[in-house]
Amino acid sequence: MPVAYPELHGRTFDVVVIGGGINGSSAAQQLAAAGYECLLVEKEDFGSGASGRSARMLHPGLRFFEAPNPVRHFGLNPGRFLDALKGARQAMLGVSEHLRDGGDRIRAYRMCFPVRDDAEFKAWHLRAGLSLLQLLGDGGFGFDKEIVTRDFPDKLPFFNDLQDPHRIKAVAVYNEFKFEWPERFCADMALDAERNGATLQTYCTARLGSRDEDGTWTVQLIASNKPDLEPAEVRTSLVLNMAGTWIDGLLPASRPLIEATKGTHLIVEMPDAYEGFGIAGLNSLGQPHYVLPHHKNLFSIGVTETPFEGDATDVAATDEEIDFLIQETNRLLPGRRLSRADVMWTWAGVRPLTHSGGQTKIGRAPRTLHDLENRGLPGVLALTGGPIMTHRSAGRDVLAAVRSKLQPSRPKRRVNTSAFAFSSGGNSPPLLADEPDVRIADLELSVTREHARTLTDVLLRRTGLGWRRKLTSPEVERSARIVAPLLQWSTEEEAAQVGHYLTFQDRVFRRPRPQADDTP
Repeated sequence: MPVAYPELHGRTFDVVVIGGGINGSSAAQQLAAAGYECLLVEKEDFGSGASGRSARMLHPGLRFFEAPNPVRHFGLNPGRFLDALKGARQAMLGVSEHLRDGGDRIRAYRMCFPVRDDAEFKAWHLRAGLSLLQLLGDGGFGFDKEIVTRDFPDKLPFFNDLQDPHRIKAVAVYNEFKFEWPERFCADMALDAERNGATLQTYCTARLGSRDEDGTWTVQLIASNKPDLEPAEVRTSLVLNMAGTWIDGLLPASRPLIEATKGTHLIVEMPDAYEGFGIAGLNSLGQPHYVLPHHKNLFSIGVTETPFEGDATDVAATDEEIDFLIQETNRLLPGRRLSRADVMWTWAGVRPLTHSGGQTKIGRAPRTLHDLENRGLPGVLALTGGPIMTHRSAGRDVLAAVRSKLQPSRPKRRVNTSAFAFSSGGNSPPLLADEPDVRIADLELSVTREHARTLTDVLLRRTGLGWRRKLTSPEVERSARIVAPLLQWSTEEEAAQVGHYLTFQDRVFRRPRPQADDTP
């Protein structure tokens, strides 16, 4: 029987990285530049898991301190306060680093946090938290914070949409940021790793095999889209389990490393008065609730946090989760009077948080790099709880851990973090008239040089068009016609790719079922 990936079968690497999400791609980028012979494998496409389904926030760490009464909460739990400090420090440095070279991949806006007269969360809590964050940072950016206490409508055009405007004592306004497109970061880091000598393999499921007496691991590689082929086998000194939600499935049965929570988001259209602003608050459960700019006049609303078990591959929002977010948004912004009819699409993701051992999580614990030698797996490392905003430092931490165990086999090269830009296009026309920056040449480039293998890879993760709006059947069909000859698709495969993308769009980016009292 033919073997999967014959070009890889029998090869030996310094490090095999399993998982092409934001942290796995960052680790591969750092390792390849440091001179390690590196293989990065991903069971689908780069950024196709939790990284692409996140809230997309590049926040400076205030969320680590969010609790209904932060002074009491952290005063009674000093260990959690130290975790919050560590996570906030990582977040602040991550923001500074991305602002230096992120270009238009990073969106800035003015976050607004209203404080009512009956809130446990006070204006001075926010002021103190922002001041603490500034001390934790490296001076790479300023919050430009302002505590607005009067003339609210003059400074906040949407103010009268807020709940009980007469009861609002202050609004904290400060700079925050978003990743426009996390999947593109994953692809760009993987491609930079490839330029520095790494080998990339998407649509490849990895399984940990046996360990030889000399300490070398065997890793089996199974073609995700052709499971009937014999697995290829590679050998490696070190294995990095960066599979996110799927981390525990790659390890022998034992105490889990992760606990998963599901986060759901909505996309709605907002009036011009909201342009340039984001709004934050605490929902009725005491958890963060955000209304954030997404694209043009579209805003994302989120996020939920509920325990999750099962396969996160095609996780989607439920009607109950959607109704909860609508309810909480109408609680924060009753002037908008949102209903299911206002929801243009949704998405959901699953966070691979570090297992807490049954402790209640409030705020965010810092990421953890596990050396699994104490579990009988010497030479295997795993990363849990790494948010997208700190992926660069996560990659450097992984590199430091690898260096402590293994010397590189090749000369050192340079990490390239320059901002991605679409091609100038030359004479190439735009694919969509309303999104002129994405040209047909960009679709062609994604399959000839950027490892895109499916239409979903192209439209969602290489061009980002699927995140800007829902695409029509003719637009998807036109896209397929452009890339089909380059990927040698038959007529039947081309039609199947169109159907798969449209099904994905309807299922994973689903709209809620209408209700009788919804108004169009």
